[in-house]
Amino acid sequence: MLVQRAAAESAFLADVNALRAQVRPILDAPPEAADSASSIALLQTVLSAEIACVLRYTGISVSPDGLQNGWIGKEFQEQANDERRHMVLAAERIAQLGGTPDFSTDRLKSREVIGAGGFARCVAENLEAEQSVIAHYHELIGYFEPRDAQSCAILRDIIRDEEDHTNDMQDLLVSYAG
Repeated sequence: MLVQRAAAESAFLADVNALRAQVRPILDAPPEAADSASSIALLQTVLSAEIACVLRYTGISVSPDGLQNGWIGKEFQEQANDERRHMVLAAERIAQLGGTPDFSTDRLKSREVIGAGGFARCVAENLEAEQSVIAHYHELIGYFEPRDAQSCAILRDIIRDEEDHTNDMQDLLVSYAG
């Protein structure tokens, strides 16, 4: 229970939830209010979430846990590579819609990889953040479905990987605890 409570307080989850809150007005607007600027803003939250994941998972892969336990390092590097691919997909789509992808990490609070609570807490935080990302991407699919089939297809592709990541993290928590 301590790990679950700690995860609820993580900067990583706070970043994901802040991204979701930032675009809530767009998602709640009437369909006729949709425009390319709104689509770009929504896709920018995808890009930002994926950047946070790339940074975090790469950091975990070379953390003491990742370096001492090769399977941990390998697992998180694979996840970071998936997130990097997602980041590129989002950036490309933003550019296709006439926007400029923003790769800034200035507004991300979750630059710390493993803080107090250690590896199990970090994985629990990752799991909760991934679940929030999946929920956000489902909301975005609801927005894009009647408007933009290509963005919708990209998000569905990303969600498949994110769901695999949540399963992997649940397995890691069990393995690490055991």
